[in-house]
Amino acid sequence: MEGVPHTFRVTWGNSRGQRESITTDEDATVLSQLTPGTKYSISVCTVLQSTGLESEPVHTTIYTEPSAPERLRVEEVRSRSVRLCWDTPTKMEGVSYTYSITYTCDGEEPKEQTTGSNSSSADLCDLKPGVEYSFSICTVLHNGSRSRACSAQAHTQPSPPGKLDISCVCETSVCLSLDRPTDMEGVPHTFRVTWGNSRGQRESITTDEDATVLSQLTPGTKYSISVCTVLQSTGLESEPVHTTVYTGE
Repeated sequence: MEGVPHTFRVTWGNSRGQRESITTDEDATVLSQLTPGTKYSISVCTVLQSTGLESEPVHTTIYTEPSAPERLRVEEVRSRSVRLCWDTPTKMEGVSYTYSITYTCDGEEPKEQTTGSNSSSADLCDLKPGVEYSFSICTVLHNGSRSRACSAQAHTQPSPPGKLDISCVCETSVCLSLDRPTDMEGVPHTFRVTWGNSRGQRESITTDEDATVLSQLTPGTKYSISVCTVLQSTGLESEPVHTTVYTGE
């Protein structure tokens, strides 16, 4: 076709009947204002400038990338579970898709969970306590095409201490010992011990030991004691465990 003036007619459309066409003399063009996550049929033919006569068209098909979920949030954080919430992707009405959720922490292979397009939240229930996780979610079409990922990070709560034991009860002091929390090996943490009586007297200490002495107590008084695990990296606290004791008279 060298020396023969011509242009190209580019036509594209989808299954909803949306159809567009442009004429160009360039060998590259951008098709814009397409619907996300949609299959488009594209055809191109050569057009003689002198007569408007068209060649046989050539065809191809393409799926546009789906829109991504927005504003991924980590809510209801527990020691072994979190709830993820997100905003649904825009301009995806009538498009069949699912969500792929990926999550991982240091030293572990990423895990994946799939949920349907009618969901805007998901519970992840196989996490480690006291660890920072990276979470991401993307939209997935039935042909496997994925949107960009929307991401968030969060620490799970540490595990609470185990059983509390009281010994050596005296008039003004008691000995408190505790079982260390499970599955927290290698995760730096301390314990916050809080005690108080009905008169509103309240004290708190932080320790990394599994036994401590509570002193300067009032004789013949009931004390409520609680202990929680505290992450050194973030200060995030576990659910507390409780016990009570009466000092001697």
